[in-house]
Amino acid sequence: MGFDFDGTWTNKLGSSMELEVDETTGIVSGEYRTAVGEPNPGEIFPIVGFVQGDLLAFCVNFDHHDSLAAWTGQATTENGQDVIRTLWHLANDVEDHLEPMNLWGSIRTGSNEFHRT
Repeated sequence: MGFDFDGTWTNKLGSSMELEVDETTGIVSGEYRTAVGEPNPGEIFPIVGFVQGDLLAFCVNFDHHDSLAAWTGQATTENGQDVIRTLWHLANDVEDHLEPMNLWGSIRTGSNEFHRT
């Protein structure tokens, strides 16, 4: 049996996600609320992904903000607290006529640490 990802998770920036895992398939569904960028903190975005043991991969479509993000990471328990450490990529759509000059900067990358709340 793998890690229990079900529940609410929050990162240091204040973004939060609600995860639900189908134990039969390992498919993740849920909702993401970002505390950074253009979206209003009240906006809810769908999560889709997969769990394998204590590994997690999920994507969020920021829909009308013309961006997609994907996180991949591993969960553990440290000092009695559940944590998921992830790396992420965020791709922003670049208008076709601007792609030759701006496509190189359309993907950002970073890391997030989510704690169960």
